Amino acid sequence: MHPVIKVVSFLVIALFLTRARLYGIALTLILLASLYISGIQFNLHSTWRMLRRMRWLFISILVTYLWFTPGVPLIPLLEEYSPTAEGAAGGVLRVATLSLIVIQVGLLLQTTSREELVGAIRWLAAPLGIVGLDRNRLALRIMLILDSVDEVQILLQKQMLEFSAKGKKISRIAQSVGGLFQAVVSRAETAPLCPITITEQEWPPFHQWLYPAFLVLLFSWGSCLNI
Repeated sequence: MHPVIKVVSFLVIALFLTRARLYGIALTLILLASLYISGIQFNLHSTWRMLRRMRWLFISILVTYLWFTPGVPLIPLLEEYSPTAEGAAGGVLRVATLSLIVIQVGLLLQTTSREELVGAIRWLAAPLGIVGLDRNRLALRIMLILDSVDEVQILLQKQMLEFSAKGKKISRIAQSVGGLFQAVVSRAETAPLCPITITEQEWPPFHQWLYPAFLVLLFSWGSCLNI
């Protein structure tokens, strides 16, 4: 599948998932299962690691929905301190939605090279030139960010090891964060200049545009049914 079609399909699914409807969640699960059955291999370990990094966000969403959404108490004995059934339903839907979007991001990154992904974003950003946005500069910045992610992760792991060895005090946390910032700045100042090549994406085959169009129809149908 053409990289542009992959990105457009991802945006279509993510857009409809933000509505947090059961139909959209169920349909996305079916699509992911179909891709897996068709032979597309998922790196489950990498995807699980991405989900684990967002665990505190998921917990905060659940807490916010459970205790700050009016509704029927789940534990009547706690009265006003009880989480609500409506909050539980809303919180689970939001967490499921975000989890599926993260899984899709992981799948997109696993099946698309950095050069193809940046080239697709550059291709899609072409209409923004009307408002003065330089798509070449946008693509270049995205490429630089993607190239630096691995290095920053290594620096972060080193700082976390030093933090664990020193003890878990607030001052030590501040020192570790400050050390990470200094290491990133130092790496940026001393990094050698190197050329970056951004591949020019050709126009996707016409028939492949039927994939995102079909997804729009499927999700729109569920939205009309209000499921």
